[in-house]
Amino acid sequence: MSERKEPNLYFNRLMGGLLLLGFASGLPGQWSLLGQPLQAWLGDMNAGKVALGRLSLIALPYSFNFLWAPLLDRFGVRFFGSVGRRRDWLLLIQILLVLSIALLGVFGPHSETDSWLPLIVIGVLIAFFSATQDVVADAYRTDSLGEHNRAAGAAVFVNGYRIAMAIGGGGTMYFADRLGWQNVYLILAALMGIGVVGTLISPRLDDEAQIAPATLQDAVVKPVVDFFSRHGMPGLLILAFVICFKLPDATCRVMVTPLLQTELGFAKDIIGMNQFWLGMFMNIVGAMLGGYLMAKLGSNRSIWLAMVLQMVSNLGFVVLASQPAHVGLLATVVSVEAICSGIATVCFIAYIMAQCNKRFSATQYALFTSLNAATGTIAGSLTGDAVQALGYQTFFWLTVSFGLPAMVLYAVIGQIQRRSNRTLDPS
Repeated sequence: MSERKEPNLYFNRLMGGLLLLGFASGLPGQWSLLGQPLQAWLGDMNAGKVALGRLSLIALPYSFNFLWAPLLDRFGVRFFGSVGRRRDWLLLIQILLVLSIALLGVFGPHSETDSWLPLIVIGVLIAFFSATQDVVADAYRTDSLGEHNRAAGAAVFVNGYRIAMAIGGGGTMYFADRLGWQNVYLILAALMGIGVVGTLISPRLDDEAQIAPATLQDAVVKPVVDFFSRHGMPGLLILAFVICFKLPDATCRVMVTPLLQTELGFAKDIIGMNQFWLGMFMNIVGAMLGGYLMAKLGSNRSIWLAMVLQMVSNLGFVVLASQPAHVGLLATVVSVEAICSGIATVCFIAYIMAQCNKRFSATQYALFTSLNAATGTIAGSLTGDAVQALGYQTFFWLTVSFGLPAMVLYAVIGQIQRRSNRTLDPS
């Protein structure tokens, strides 16, 4: 598939495929059917704290999927008739996900006397396939989108992901009481078939994207060499920017629920209604708006706008922390933050995709997202200490300031790139 402009930015075959691929990535994720539902299932079986602790192993594949990303760049699977190296991998992984989720429904504990070990083992297996699918789906999205539709494609993919999270998380919890855990997970296995449909309807990539690295060593080394050969030493600044971009969002969100529950005393149903359902809907609105803005404003101005919006939206929690509990104010703050977060996420994904070479997109994209996620995790782990020392209001002011490093880095990167362009073209 060549990078050509479609007559309609959102309503075309590629965007339809990306919507379903986003759904397929979100459904088996650690924030979906592998998250709270598995904790609740073990809780219903009175599995105990040891089993719940072992459940944290499920997060490991998502943290380390960059380690096997070079294998996905280097090798292909041909027994599907070669629909393209990215789609070949997606079909294989999605079929394995359908089977493994169904296995969870069959072999998961039925009563308190059943062992919880099969649930943990199959859960880790699903996580491995899911994390691998994320790598390949991100690579396909990167390879298939051009500058004109990159943000729109990111928005559609993210929205498919969010919808699947709602079904795999909240939907699973709701129907488990009515249908039983086993039946619900068998239904989820069938829903995973949507990913297969998404892969089949997605267009085949162009010839450039089909060229794999010649050796495994090339697949490991050349993504790094390629990145710095294109960017030089400013590539280090780009990596630093990727690390810092989502810091305001990553640090703020960790302490929102404690603020609402323990400090302001909101009831759990009010928190869930606003943070999950209202927040998810507004995040989808923000993602679509981000795709539109990036198409209209261009990448540079959209990135600047996204950074400003991330900082401004955190001010809402400063206000919330300084006022008595009020549901209307909560809904307003959550809505503004979710819309701004949706815009920022789409702009950030589009920026990362623009830094990747089609030959190494699986490895390069996985490395970028791992760097960003690791920083958010480390920074998030320190937020409780910050709140204890500073209080909620001052803490949320601090999260606003966390947006400044990314702004400084982006300004410096832009200045260096403008100088480089003038040097290459003195006229």
